[in-house]
Amino acid sequence: MTVYTWMVVLLLLAALLLNGNKKGNIKFILIAFLLVFAVLGLRNVNTAGLDSSGASGSYPVIFRRYGQTAWGALYSEGGENFNIGFKYLSKGLYELTDGDYQLYVTILMFFVIFSYMRFIKKYSPSPLQSVLYLLGLLYFTLLMDALKQALAMSVLLFAFDAIFEKKPVKFVLLVLLAASFHFPALVFLPAYWLAKMRVGRNYLLLLALILIVTYFFREQILNLMLSAYGGEDVNASLEGIRFLRNKAVIMIVIVVAAVTLRPPTEGDSVYNACLVFTGVAIVIQTFCGYNNIFERLADYYFHTAIIFIPLVFEKCALKRHALDLGTELMIKELGTPIFCAFAIWRFLSTVNNSWYYSGIQMLWQ
Repeated sequence: MTVYTWMVVLLLLAALLLNGNKKGNIKFILIAFLLVFAVLGLRNVNTAGLDSSGASGSYPVIFRRYGQTAWGALYSEGGENFNIGFKYLSKGLYELTDGDYQLYVTILMFFVIFSYMRFIKKYSPSPLQSVLYLLGLLYFTLLMDALKQALAMSVLLFAFDAIFEKKPVKFVLLVLLAASFHFPALVFLPAYWLAKMRVGRNYLLLLALILIVTYFFREQILNLMLSAYGGEDVNASLEGIRFLRNKAVIMIVIVVAAVTLRPPTEGDSVYNACLVFTGVAIVIQTFCGYNNIFERLADYYFHTAIIFIPLVFEKCALKRHALDLGTELMIKELGTPIFCAFAIWRFLSTVNNSWYYSGIQMLWQ
């Protein structure tokens, strides 16, 4: 059994023993944090992950370059001035860790995983499901590979709080902080106002209309988004396009299930916001055939799906019914294990069948 398989087995065992489906179950969430952190934060950084290699432009090279640059010269060093926060953070941690890249990754992963587990504890009705979706939606592998985006997405989880606290200044400041780590995080800036949208039964029609409009104006939108990201290449491999489009299908299935099983209601603010965010992610994801950077942009909205999917299948949420009560309950009973099984299969098949991740060792090995 691989370390990933053991992680999933231990998560399921902990959920069985500690009732991992109970909202805010601190004991299970702590166990989940320790298991995920052990693999992501205590792995040997030379053995697993696409961006952890020693190739030019990889994170170990960037870490050393920033660390060996004087504080005063850091802003103008090597471009990427939009990600100035990441530069200064890396420089500070370089000095704190005496240039130890392994310890640098461990520190970053501690904050990132803590942020996700705190988010799950606060909003998810089922911590087990949320952790499985963190794996199955492949955010686990993104956190391993893309340190700048991992940090930015973690900060945005705190910005998510500011939306419902009705603190726009706090929200904007947190988004700007996230963008200082990974500039494309600015795509989340409209989220404060998008979350206030109220969608009804015609949400799918509205989403279809938006997709039609984006299709006709795709070239203008494409050029604008590529310019904001700082890229020019609009080519992607056929295999990559197929994978990214499959992800768009998953997004659409989630939205259809949401509108069918739990139509949005007044006052259900977190659920409504996640529903809107998933729709925004679908629109952005449709551009993935041009470049996989659009998946990165979509993820700033779609990673909230780790709490959104459990909210869709929350059994006590029966305020409005698109289906009769018996049918709705049956679908929720069947849908939950099916979604969870799919998440486990997708995660394990990805990490165990890719050379990027299959050779993982722990730092003491």
